[in-house]
Amino acid sequence: MRPRSELREPGRDEVVAAQQVVDLFAAEALLAIDRYEQSFPAGAPDKERRTADRLAHWWRKLELDDVRLDPEGTDAEQILVAASDLALDPENHWGLSLEEASAQAVNRAAMDGRTMPTTSIADLRESFESAYGGRVDLPDRDDEWIAQSLTRLARASVLRDVIAEGAQIRVSEPLRAAADDMVRQGQQLMDDRLHLARRQEAPISRRPLIAQQAKISSMYFAYCMGVELTGAPLWADLLMKTPATAVLFKETRDAWREHDHAVATRLDPAQAQLRSVRKGIADSLDTPVPATRRDARAIRNAHNRPGGPAR
Repeated sequence: MRPRSELREPGRDEVVAAQQVVDLFAAEALLAIDRYEQSFPAGAPDKERRTADRLAHWWRKLELDDVRLDPEGTDAEQILVAASDLALDPENHWGLSLEEASAQAVNRAAMDGRTMPTTSIADLRESFESAYGGRVDLPDRDDEWIAQSLTRLARASVLRDVIAEGAQIRVSEPLRAAADDMVRQGQQLMDDRLHLARRQEAPISRRPLIAQQAKISSMYFAYCMGVELTGAPLWADLLMKTPATAVLFKETRDAWREHDHAVATRLDPAQAQLRSVRKGIADSLDTPVPATRRDARAIRNAHNRPGGPAR
C-alpha cells in the first residue's frame, strides 16, 4: 500500500508556492548573469560572447538540459530559457545580452499567443533591492553567484515537479518530504512578500508629528505673550525669549528626525524576515535533492506522458 503522502493530489496553492521558489532562483540567476555582464568595461567588444560562454559553461556543467524549465512560466523563467537558448546556440557567434533575451522572450510569447512577460532586468534589480533592503550576503565573484543560483533553480525545479505531479508519480519518502518542505517555505515566502508590500503601501502618518509641532508652537507663543505682558525693556524681552526659541528649534528638529527615522526603518522588520526565509530556502537547496534513480525515472516518465484523454 502506498503511503498516504504519495496518494494526495496537490492543491493549487501548493503548486503556486513551489513555483514561487523556482521563480526566486530563476530571477537570481538572471541577476547574477546581469552582474557578470555589467562587470565588463563599457563598450568591451567581447562582453556578449564571454557572457554567453559563462552561462553555457554552467548550464552544461550542471546538466540543466535535464531540468524542466517552463518556457511559459513566470517572466524570470521565460527570460532565462531565452538566455540559455542564445548561450547554447552553436550558430550564435555574437553572444548574449539579457536585453536581447528579454526581447526574445516577449517575441516568443507573442508568437505563441501567450501573455507576454512584462518584467525587465531593471525591474528585477529594483525588486531585489526593495525586498531585502540591500543587505543580502552574495558571493564576491559573479561567476559563483551564477553557479549557486542555477544549482538551486535546478533542485527547486525537481521538487516543483514532484509537487505538481502529486499522486501521478510514486517517489521515495525523503524526496516527497523535501518537496513538502519546499512548499512550506514557498508559502512563507509568499506571506512575507505580501507583508512587505502592505508595509510599503502604508506610509507613516504625519498626524502625530503635526500634533506635536502644534503643541510645541502653542507653548512657545504662550510663553512669548507672557514675556511681552511684563513690559520688560527690549533687551530683557529678547534675553528671556532666546532660551524658549532654542527649545522650540531643538524640539522641532528632534521631532522631524524621529519621523524621518521611522520612515526610513519602517520596512526593516519585513525585509529582515524576507532575508531570513530566503536564507532558509537557499540552505535547504544547497543540500542535494534526495532523489534516487527510481525517483528520477518516475519524474522523467511523467514528463514524457502524452497529454489529453490518452494520459
